[in-house]
Amino acid sequence: MMDEMERRRRTKDTAKKLFSTLKGGVGFDLWKKFDAELAKELSMFYTGVLYSREVIPQKTRELCACASLTVLERGNELRAHIHAAMNVGATRAEVAEVIFQQVTYGGMPVVVEGLQRLREVLLERGEWTD
Repeated sequence: MMDEMERRRRTKDTAKKLFSTLKGGVGFDLWKKFDAELAKELSMFYTGVLYSREVIPQKTRELCACASLTVLERGNELRAHIHAAMNVGATRAEVAEVIFQQVTYGGMPVVVEGLQRLREVLLERGEWTD
């Protein structure tokens, strides 16, 4: 079990690594407007404990998140985790492939929506031209 200082450090380091390129904030920014203390606890668990685990590589974890969020049609969260996946080394081709693979589980409409989120992220990052 890690101590409080270690959780805070891991939360900060992991959040920076994953979400530093995300414009417009992440869920935490909204959560804390409603309950700052609960938002802090949630962030420290998700980012400082769960997302910072080393059981699987961070890139794998983020590609899994992209797959799940695509099928669940959670566009805002998918956008955040596409940024995170690319921030930890996933290529645009890898993210696109993960999204395409979800056709089996969610159908073509979720793939189209997922690819639209990927395109938005690539535009934000200056990595897409029409």
